[in-house]
Amino acid sequence: GDTIPPFYITDQYVRECEDNGSPKRIEVILGRSPQPGGPQQMFDADFHIGNRMKISKKHAMIYWSQEKQSFEIKSICKNAVKVNGQTFNGSSDGLTGTPCTLTSQACIQIADGTPLYFLLPKGRPAMDKPKATYEQLITSVLDSGKELTVSEIIQAIQQKYAYYSDESIGENHPWKQSLRTTLSIKTKAFRKVVKHDPTTQRKTTCWTINTGG
Repeated sequence: GDTIPPFYITDQYVRECEDNGSPKRIEVILGRSPQPGGPQQMFDADFHIGNRMKISKKHAMIYWSQEKQSFEIKSICKNAVKVNGQTFNGSSDGLTGTPCTLTSQACIQIADGTPLYFLLPKGRPAMDKPKATYEQLITSVLDSGKELTVSEIIQAIQQKYAYYSDESIGENHPWKQSLRTTLSIKTKAFRKVVKHDPTTQRKTTCWTINTGG
């Protein structure tokens, strides 16, 4: 089968940097490798991820989002990309695939092939802390009536805001404790929901936006 080394973001890929060290722009194409002994033309992806036919010659792009201050990946063909088990669709025009924020150690799968792990050096690139309170951060991931556990809220914030993924080390990291405290004391903003599974007899505590005021 295919053997894929981890994908490291290094200075080789960063074309320009802002004064704070954040990449100004970056585009890295992932695609199919040519068959051994076969023609090499058109197999000009920056990073080859295997020669299975389900992989497009130019399948996905990893790039720096200046707006979100994080790395993202999206399909640049009609086929999807998986990140941490979640599917992000491609598009027929190869331009409007669904983007996904990448955090260090994210697991990328293309055409259900061998997992590829995206790795960032610790502390690089520099990321601006979101100018939002913990209440605002929680609200941003509890949209559309979602009911999430504390762990799911943390994961959603890390997925949406790369800064918190870079800073999060262990369950007792200060920002996670502050988030838990915010959920508990902001009773006008958030409401606890206890779900009961009759099959397993287990109870799960979730949080949602308190629409009752």
